[in-house]
Amino acid sequence: MKLRLALLVLVVPALLSACGSSSPSGTVDAPPAPPDAPPDASDVARFSYTPSWTGVRSVEVIGAFGLASDWTAPLVTLTESGGTFTGSAQLSPGSHTYLFHIVGDDAAGAQATTLSRYAFDPASSGFMACPPESPSYSTQVANPCGVISASQGAAASSHVRGRVVTDGAPVAGYLVLIEREEAASHHYFVDRSSTGVDGGYDFTVASGSFRIQVQHPEFESKTDAQLTPDTLGMVRRTISTSFAVAGDVAVSDAEMAFHDYASFAPRATGKLPQAFTFGTAGGPATKLDIYGTAKKGVGPEIGDPWFASPATQTGTATFDGTFNTSKANETTAALGERYFWGVERKSATDAHGLSWTAQSLVMPITWN
Repeated sequence: MKLRLALLVLVVPALLSACGSSSPSGTVDAPPAPPDAPPDASDVARFSYTPSWTGVRSVEVIGAFGLASDWTAPLVTLTESGGTFTGSAQLSPGSHTYLFHIVGDDAAGAQATTLSRYAFDPASSGFMACPPESPSYSTQVANPCGVISASQGAAASSHVRGRVVTDGAPVAGYLVLIEREEAASHHYFVDRSSTGVDGGYDFTVASGSFRIQVQHPEFESKTDAQLTPDTLGMVRRTISTSFAVAGDVAVSDAEMAFHDYASFAPRATGKLPQAFTFGTAGGPATKLDIYGTAKKGVGPEIGDPWFASPATQTGTATFDGTFNTSKANETTAALGERYFWGVERKSATDAHGLSWTAQSLVMPITWN
């Protein structure tokens, strides 16, 4: 039968034109798909996000997908099942930049149901600078966006594990963030966890460069003015240097105890130029930081320092009223305006080249 069929095709080529057009090679072109045919599976991108914190209410995918709604409306809202949010969407050919928009965090106190943040996809090994249309765009730094293409396979993942301690003992309840931090881009939120009774945390991410940020348990739920340094005896947060992930990584312990608040002066008010005291001579190298109020109401009030002194081991430093970092939105301190001050200290570098920079809790200061 196979032979007879082959002969029929050779002898009656006109029959082919009745069934479909003939290409120059003699093969038959497939008939066009009907307009309502389902999209080819190769055009579908699949998204997944498993937050390591509790209280997430929604996860949306927002980005540049060649649509009129780019960066203004979600491409898809992911569906939650068992703590993982998943969804899919048809994409046009090529690479697309995107972020996850996440709402909800039980650690945020009064804002638990409404706290909104954007996240870099931990499963994305590639990255590009977010465009000006994106909500994370900054004129000062290049924030990274994830990159995805249709039918892109899942990237290999690795674990980043570590421990948070106070005076060397494991401590529970501290907030731990993992952030993407490539040499060509600014650090950006990926995921957050809370330490268990063993002080441990464990993140799953694709290959890339990352850093860890550990925050005081009430970092999200109280203002900086509500946190009492003398009573708590902890740092506000500590941040690691960046490290490469190409396999499982064990991060050195993050120490959160701080015992020098009793030496902090002045308290509440002062006069410019202002001498600050924050330790004893011969102590660890420490920088004086002055902060402007970045956010009022519920949540952290300060961001990055507006003034940072050179590191000193004298336990003192002086501020003349002039801000010296790119984060300042004033050139000089205004009399009668509330600011905050604290210090930062860098730990010794471990055997793997990683170190921590600890920022103390802060004191309010107003100059008269």
